[in-house]
Amino acid sequence: MTEIPQSQSQLAGLLDLSRSAVSRLVARGMPTSSVEAAQAWRKANLDPARTKGNRCDEYRRGRPAVHTADEVQRLRVSALMEAAAAVLDAGQRIDRLVPSLRHALAAVPMRQRDAVDLDLGVMRVLVDHVISRLPPRAENPRNDDGSPVWCDGAALSDQEAQEAGEFWYAVAAGELLRAEAP
Repeated sequence: MTEIPQSQSQLAGLLDLSRSAVSRLVARGMPTSSVEAAQAWRKANLDPARTKGNRCDEYRRGRPAVHTADEVQRLRVSALMEAAAAVLDAGQRIDRLVPSLRHALAAVPMRQRDAVDLDLGVMRVLVDHVISRLPPRAENPRNDDGSPVWCDGAALSDQEAQEAGEFWYAVAAGELLRAEAP
């Protein structure tokens, strides 16, 4: 269950931090919409070695504290996705997180992208600028049986699915430039 703090002071108590520490973190962009969103933001944005009690889950579970640069980028995206998902789950917009998400997604090397934990709701926000330009499904041309004319009924091959995933990841990462409307 998502716990929604009524004030920064209450959030400080729930996170076991001082009020001044929470105030500083909020000034740096930490969301206050829920404890989960704040924890996810802290995990994505703070150095675990410098957090009180090393609370970030990665380190509490006994995993090694040393990661390759590629792993760090992948973990950062996963944590940002988690924070953004918590904000969306709280019924709020993630506009302030979008630039950080795009930058983090773009920083993940191609060979690590398959291992990134992506949230469908967050991805929908990140690719909406492309989705919104597509014609509504009801307006797509149809075959006599009601199926779209471009669909032959066959499942995507593994290669086609990989290419589609790479395309939507690049859109979410902001790697494909937007075409200006005429």
